[in-house]
Amino acid sequence: MKVKLTEIKAATKRVRKDIGAQGIEDLAESIQERGIICPPKVRKNGDGYTTVYGHRRIAAARMAGLEEIEVFVEDVDDMNLMLQAGMENLSKEDMNAEDKGEWVFQIGNETGWTLMEIARQTGIPKSNIYAWATYYKEKQAGTAVESTNGSEKIAQTIEIAKELDDPKDKKAVAKKVGDEDLTWRQARSVAAEYKRIKTEFGEKHANKALATPFSKSGLAPYVPTYKPTPVVKPVGDILFQWVRDRRVIDAEIGLKAISACVSDINRSTEDRGGGKAVLKNLIGRTEKVLNQMHEVLDGYGK
Repeated sequence: MKVKLTEIKAATKRVRKDIGAQGIEDLAESIQERGIICPPKVRKNGDGYTTVYGHRRIAAARMAGLEEIEVFVEDVDDMNLMLQAGMENLSKEDMNAEDKGEWVFQIGNETGWTLMEIARQTGIPKSNIYAWATYYKEKQAGTAVESTNGSEKIAQTIEIAKELDDPKDKKAVAKKVGDEDLTWRQARSVAAEYKRIKTEFGEKHANKALATPFSKSGLAPYVPTYKPTPVVKPVGDILFQWVRDRRVIDAEIGLKAISACVSDINRSTEDRGGGKAVLKNLIGRTEKVLNQMHEVLDGYGK
């Protein structure tokens, strides 16, 4: 049925807060050309109506200069209004995580449902419900991750919240993750390392480690870079095909890493007992490799 726009009022509890001015203008132009393809839904409210969902379409219709529009009218209670409005808006790709999370909390407050029950009642994966709720909670506390381009980082926020409890710590790690645009795996490793250093050595050392770029922190997984294998020419009985083999290159890099580790332990004045234990372990492993090398060489000699 058609109703006058002057008779439609917005719901007091809006599921979607960020409706986007530019999006409304674009939608208004579309409505002027083609009309409203999918009518909004409203419920009767006294002499007028309250929007169930379709706030953007109604706002765009007003901008387009329409006086009345086609709508669906359904008598729904407050809880079903929020459920329907949320489910309809969740289908929009541009609905932000904060609005989704607030909707989850609204449903929980109205019904008393747990996050698991909300997932079961709505058919939305529980991982999504948990993610939106966590992001909203951290957003309100100012500890959610926002990247340098302004986009939200839901998975990163969740990983930091799992590792850290102190809002101050969360905020510090979230800033680093956002500034360096780290992945959720990287965010988790940074948060865990920050917690470990703070617990063992104090906040000063933890903040110092946090100031180190992730690429230089030692947390990034080692990815060997290979040089092209050169074309080899035989020199007598020797082809040199093993000299630049990728496995040999990895072994050389490993030995260099061991040497660098030993140098770092020697220079450090902290945890001397731990350094001693590491050196003994490396000696044992090195001796095994040396014995293995000698056995192979002896075999060649025969």
